Amino acid sequence: MYDPEMVRPMRQELTRLGFEELRTPDEVDAVLARERAPMLVVVNSVCGCAARNARPPPRLAIQNERRPHAW
Repeated sequence: MYDPEMVRPMRQELTRLGFEELRTPDEVDAVLARERAPMLVVVNSVCGCAARNARPPPRLAIQNERRPHAW
């Protein structure tokens, strides 16, 4: 498990953009069960190149005119 202080900036980057943080499988299941419109789900990562490359695409996706109902 990663030190919470080490991963906080990666988590905050997406929550600042309006992404809802889901930290357990049960939280993910609950949101996906209640939401019927298209939804963008991002699996955040701190390892290797994913730490650098995983978050910019979702940021660009929600700036598009055609975007998911929720993120």
